[in-house]
Amino acid sequence: MHFKQYLSQRITNRQTVLLLLFLLLLTVSFSTLAKPILTLEQAEKIALVNEPGIISQQWQMESLSAQSVADGQLMDPKLQVGLNNLPTDTFDFDQENMTQFKVGIVQQFPSGDSLNIKQQKTEKQSELFLSKISERKLSIVKDIRLTYLEIYYWEKARSTIKQNKRFFAQLVNIVQSMFSVGRNNQQDLIRAQLELSRLDDRLVKITQKINTQRSKLSRWIGSQYSTQTLSAQLPVLSISEISEDFETLSQLFHNHPKILEIDKKMEISRKDIQLVRESYKPGWALNVGYAYRDNNQNGGSRADFLSAGVTIDLPLFTANRQDKKLLSKEHKYQSLKDKRVAMLRQLIANLQQEVANEEQLHNRHQLYNKLLLPQAKQQTKASLLAYQSAQGNFSDVMRAYIDDLNVKLDERRIAVDHLQSKAKILYFTSSFGKSESQ
Repeated sequence: MHFKQYLSQRITNRQTVLLLLFLLLLTVSFSTLAKPILTLEQAEKIALVNEPGIISQQWQMESLSAQSVADGQLMDPKLQVGLNNLPTDTFDFDQENMTQFKVGIVQQFPSGDSLNIKQQKTEKQSELFLSKISERKLSIVKDIRLTYLEIYYWEKARSTIKQNKRFFAQLVNIVQSMFSVGRNNQQDLIRAQLELSRLDDRLVKITQKINTQRSKLSRWIGSQYSTQTLSAQLPVLSISEISEDFETLSQLFHNHPKILEIDKKMEISRKDIQLVRESYKPGWALNVGYAYRDNNQNGGSRADFLSAGVTIDLPLFTANRQDKKLLSKEHKYQSLKDKRVAMLRQLIANLQQEVANEEQLHNRHQLYNKLLLPQAKQQTKASLLAYQSAQGNFSDVMRAYIDDLNVKLDERRIAVDHLQSKAKILYFTSSFGKSESQ
């Protein structure tokens, strides 16, 4: 009876242990499955949400938008209060006929339509930040893509070297076994061990580069996301066919934020020219006053006075003021026109250069996939077989292994460089066909 109870208790304990092990494995599996993966698209979205630079520019835009309303208003009227013609012998208010207490209002009116033009200028300054915000978003997305892809390359390089390190370790074992039976010399063994140590050094350097790039990425998305594991697959970046005609590209680049920014500055400069031209017209001010007089000393009443006057500016001497100011604004406008042409040429040249670079990288990537990778692998196998059969030397084997590793790393480097080139092209072409409001 006691034996049955003991056996039953042992079975129960075993079931409990198995259940706990199952729950532990399940927890580990769920934690592995739930490990967050950072894709390029997610990184871009995170970077653009609540980005301080963009928010700062939005506040500046709102500030100028509010300021434009204020700039379109007349100046506040001025109140004048005075005591005129008070006799100094008695200081009696009712002694003299001309003694009066005067209250007046002065309102100034700017020259021509300068008030409306000034309001329009401030509105254009506010709209300028739309271009600045668009350009900043394009720059951030480009930096995110370049940094993300750079991290991807170095992590793939580390994985490739770790994988090849196992092959080098196997090679060391082969050399040791052959050395033990006297089929090679100690130099081969030392060379194999040296190359294996060099791989460890390369891994340390690669880890340093990964940490540097992840720190750079954290500037945009924060350390919480920059340390997450990247997607195992290369992201896809699609670019459309781009015309080689300069005039066609010039038309397409009219919607690029850098060109739109200069266009807005030119509009602001034109408003400055209009303001100077309005200054040739006279400004004026209206003065209306009411003067109160007390009764005379005999009790007789005195009439109060009402006065009105106009003050007019006389812009007669314009040679050294208005003329020079107008000339200055016109020169500034011409400078912006030339700057726009220079910027357009620079953008087109950079795009054409990057398109040519992307095409060459595409061709090189195909060459590596079709020829160099298979040839490097065949060379490694052939040299090792020749060495094991005493028909080759160890230097050829090491050179083949190192070449195979370098070809794999070069193929990954070219694949990443190809995508990075596409990211740079998208910086130029993302605005093609879009208006500034979009």
